[in-house]
Amino acid sequence: MLGSRLPPQIDIARLARLKRWGRSVEPVWVHGDEITAPAADTALVSVTVSAGKTGYIYGFFISAGEVNDFKINWTSGGAAKSIRIPFGGKGALQYVDFVALNEGMGADAGTDITITNVNAGGSGVVYQARLLYAEV
Repeated sequence: MLGSRLPPQIDIARLARLKRWGRSVEPVWVHGDEITAPAADTALVSVTVSAGKTGYIYGFFISAGEVNDFKINWTSGGAAKSIRIPFGGKGALQYVDFVALNEGMGADAGTDITITNVNAGGSGVVYQARLLYAEV
């Protein structure tokens, strides 16, 4: 059958990444340690964008034993950016998307992407976060 075989120069893995993530990347999870009773604005997880690269956030995981708000923070074009995540009760939340949360506002090289808690954590309350991250 004509056209049933791809030319040998086609990289199937690269095409799959382009289809899944919109660019040729394979995001990785960056894990933060458990933190008990974090002070307000504590970085629960952090990743530094490599020199000469732009960082993209494809997802996050947050767990906390109480109500709090969280922020994903990064710098784009020299300006501070953030996304607030209201957390209405204790538990865990995971979000993953094929479109980067900061699409069109990629994180600048040499800057940090963090997830922080807005309010101080209660005594004995455990928090943890992770980021699904890629850079190009």
